[in-house]
Amino acid sequence: MTTIPDGWTFTDSEAMEWQPMGDKIAMKVLGSADGKLIAMFKFDAGFSGQSHQHEEPEFSYVLEGSIVSNGVTMQAGHAYAAVAGTTHDEFRTDEGCTLVSVFKSPS
Repeated sequence: MTTIPDGWTFTDSEAMEWQPMGDKIAMKVLGSADGKLIAMFKFDAGFSGQSHQHEEPEFSYVLEGSIVSNGVTMQAGHAYAAVAGTTHDEFRTDEGCTLVSVFKSPS
């Protein structure tokens, strides 16, 4: 990451390595500001996430592949916005998926 000028972060995601986060999931943190993160996620075929509650709003945009989110099949070009307090019950991919998300930075 490059930070110029003060308060700005510029990132070249192609120059970054994927950071494994568990079985069939990796992440690249593209930047952070004011308690929020923007990150790319790569989910391998067969990934299935656990049910969780959104304490803060979350925004995601599918770059490639497809994923099922709460019963909705999303493909490249699709996005979702989840308000605080909502539950994410279903999040899985059969073929694999890469997406970008903005969400609260983990404490």
